[in-house]
Order: sequence, then structure tokens, then C-alpha cells
Amino acid sequence: MTNCNLALEEELSAKIVRATTAYNIGKPCISNKAFDALVNKLHSINPNNKILKTPFGGNKLSSLDNARLEEWYRGIRKNTDVVIEPKIDGVALAVQYQYGELQLAYTRSGRDVTRYAYQVPNIPKTIKEKKKITIRGELYALNEPAPKSQTIAAAQLRRKQPDCKLLSFIAFQILDTSLDHIDQLEDLYCFGFKVNNYFVVNNFWDIKDLHNQWLSGQLWNNLPTDGIVVKINDKHIQERLGQSEKCPRWALALKN
Repeated sequence: MTNCNLALEEELSAKIVRATTAYNIGKPCISNKAFDALVNKLHSINPNNKILKTPFGGNKLSSLDNARLEEWYRGIRKNTDVVIEPKIDGVALAVQYQYGELQLAYTRSGRDVTRYAYQVPNIPKTIKEKKKITIRGELYALNEPAPKSQTIAAAQLRRKQPDCKLLSFIAFQILDTSLDHIDQLEDLYCFGFKVNNYFVVNNFWDIKDLHNQWLSGQLWNNLPTDGIVVKINDKHIQERLGQSEKCPRWALALKN
């Protein structure tokens, strides 16, 4: 394929993504006839282009294990850096971008909630990243305690006419990346997402101390939290530990 055809393929792909996204949020920007023409032209250049398949389907999101810290930590090598973050009591949400534009949002079960995500004020509509990227985070209600925050967020995602200005989104993971966890958080911040304040520790007792601080109301009391999350920072260690059928083995939720 010539460079000219490659450039045209990229241009057509980007136009199709923009048109599909606009259509999904109820603001079509081109006619059906014009959209079909774009698809047919792209198909004539490369019938195997991923845009012509099913790029807008959501996947299910994994949960966090809530095993005892002592049991979990036995499988961790000493002096391994772990990241401690607040566990937000909200609705798990993944937002997907392609060619820098928000094209999909889906819940833990894989339900498409793209039109709602477009109405949440602090979910960026565009980011400075052209490749396809999926970002996971938590949607929660502003100025509400746990568990009311989760109840309100879930209720808004069921309404035909939601008031998404009541909601906020905190991003905490880039799916399918080779970056360490802290590097992911830094990239998310640069993309324009709200990210959690976090601690980095490397021993059992510091984790225990931070959990006790959360239990006594000393940590993240401006957020609707129902625990803390412990994550191994190193991506290579994460991959070696892998995950069970439902939960990653490199992360743990500590609640009351």
C-alpha cells in the first residue's frame, strides 16, 4: 500500500469515528448517505481495517479482591513498591478514545453509556493521544458520602434525562498498556483527567498504617470512599502475578 493510500485510510478512519461518535450522542454531523460513502471508500482501500469491524463494543471490567492483607502480602516480594489510593464508592466506568476523540464509555457489565459520559463535565471529550486508548476510573456523585454517591451515580446512568453535572470522574488506570502504575497516573493527569492523590510504600506495616488512617477518617475525607486500594506499581510484576477469573492478583481492596 502506498503512503498516499495509508494517509487516506487514516483520514477516512478518523472521519468515520467522528461521525459514529456524533451519531451515538444524538448530534449527527453528516447524512447516512455520506457516512455510507465513507465506509465504502475505506472498504475499497482496506477491507480489513479495524474500524469496519465492531470497534464500539464494551468489555466487562474486572473487580478487586478483598482478601486479608496478610494473606495477599505473603505473595509479594519484600521492598516491592505498592501504590495506595482511595477506593471511590461509585460506578466503575471505562472511557475509550480513538484519534484523540471520546468514542465509547461502558460500565463494569459492558453496558454502553457513551451518551452519559459526554455530559459529565470533567470527562475530556478530546485528548492528545491519537492511538486507541481505554481508560478506567470511577464515576461518583459530587459532595455526597459513601454509599449515597454510588446510588446517585448509578441512578443517573439509568435516567432518560440524566443530570450528569452532579457527577465527577476519577481516572486510575490505562488498560492494555506496558506502563508502570505511577506512569499511568502521570499520563492520565497530562491527558486532562482528574486523578487520585496516592502514597507509595514498600512494606506491610506502612500499608497497615495507611489503612488505619483511613479507618479513623484522616485520609481522603473529601471523597466518597469505602476503603483503600493497594496496587503493585511495577507492570512486569503485575503481569507475572496475572489475575484470577474475576480479580487481578496484583491489587487488593481494603475496607472496614
